[in-house]
Amino acid sequence: MAKQAQQVNSNSMVSPSTDAILPYDRYLFYVSNGLTALSNDTDLVPRDSAGNVIIDAADPENQVLIIEPVVRRITQRSFLNTINTAFSYFSFPVATTPPIGVIDLNVDLTVAEPDIIYARYKPSEDRKILAGVINFTSIAAPYAGSGFSGILMDEIEDGLSQKNTNAYYITKEIKNSGKDLRIRIALQHRYDTFVDNEAGRVLFSLIKTNVDTGIDRSYRVYPESSSINIPVPGYILQYEVKTLIIDDVLLNSEFEIGDNFLIGALSETNEEFKYHTINAVTSYWVITDNSKNVDEWNQELPLEAAAATNQNEVP
Repeated sequence: MAKQAQQVNSNSMVSPSTDAILPYDRYLFYVSNGLTALSNDTDLVPRDSAGNVIIDAADPENQVLIIEPVVRRITQRSFLNTINTAFSYFSFPVATTPPIGVIDLNVDLTVAEPDIIYARYKPSEDRKILAGVINFTSIAAPYAGSGFSGILMDEIEDGLSQKNTNAYYITKEIKNSGKDLRIRIALQHRYDTFVDNEAGRVLFSLIKTNVDTGIDRSYRVYPESSSINIPVPGYILQYEVKTLIIDDVLLNSEFEIGDNFLIGALSETNEEFKYHTINAVTSYWVITDNSKNVDEWNQELPLEAAAATNQNEVP
């Protein structure tokens, strides 16, 4: 019987011989229905009550299971059944139900406008201040000279990039906005000298460049208060560290498209063992829209903090 079953498996599409284990009509039934129909036939393949195939390992007459691909069933029966029921949950033409009344979509979409003014710069490293002749005796007597040199403000911490290194550039958007610029500067500096108790002198400025008028190195002069008891500003003692804080406003009428603004500095000495240095870590330059109540990172301030800040604003 096992031999006959093997013959049917090897010639599954050929009519079996007359002494085959399956009658011819049962053979056709198997071809039409696949493995399930035959393997569930307990007359051919004995099974227990749980459906398991019964095989006696010592019995030479054990039945050989006939394995037939089930491609026919998938392509002809299962696939067609799937296609036939795919649209049983839809009806055509599709019916639509119009909304009842008017839907009030009260959606407040607030889109923040890009800030075309804000920039925060700082020095990328400590740098000595160049020396020159200081001709400045009081705030009431403007500095008359060109000794201020631009200092390092090349690192962009936030906001606008730099068209020119160390400089804030006036774009057409900034000029045409009509906005005034608020300038906040923190410059920490130190004086080193080998002479005990010697005082050095240093001043800072806002430098302006214009394509028509050229460079004004003392457009705004920011004198540091003196550490010695004299009415002349800018003196700092040996190894002393000071921080100059500036809060200033540039009116829109003071600049044109293409202007550049830089921070300038001037010291009386720059020798090997006598020099002034700007500390990069604690120095910065911030430019914001003067109409906004914001901090040095362009973040909006609470009303009470903004009012206190405006009281200290330099006109």
